[in-house]
Amino acid sequence: MLTWLYDAQGHAGAILDEFCIRSVTGDPVAWVFGLSLFSLRGEHIGWYENGLFFDVDNHIVGFIPGLARGGPELPVPAPPPPVPPFPKRPNVPPLRARPVRRPAAGWSPHRLADYLDGAAAAFPAASFSAAAAGPQHGAMGEISP
Repeated sequence: MLTWLYDAQGHAGAILDEFCIRSVTGDPVAWVFGLSLFSLRGEHIGWYENGLFFDVDNHIVGFIPGLARGGPELPVPAPPPPVPPFPKRPNVPPLRARPVRRPAAGWSPHRLADYLDGAAAAFPAASFSAAAAGPQHGAMGEISP
């Protein structure tokens, strides 16, 4: 099931495609497993809890309408854009340990799309063809979404 993720201004900033977070253009940019967000390379980049997405400083960068609770007042979501075509997902890399979580601190200064695109740029995945040719990392039974 596809779910649009929204930013502090109520704009669609990403798409949740099961455990894969995609940009508004459909490209994979991050993973969500359990309470953690990871870059495509497996670096911890934030948290997910109660429909809210948090950056590494525990500031809210996005939310899922209808699920988000426990944070500041949320904006009214704008209508989402059309769903783009999706390229194949890369393999899930080994996931790095997450740091100690700081106390929640309101909205992040980062826009959701910029934050996720920045994580994708900072920790780029190997080419999708190389990822597809490489070994499978981690069985889904070992990682609870």
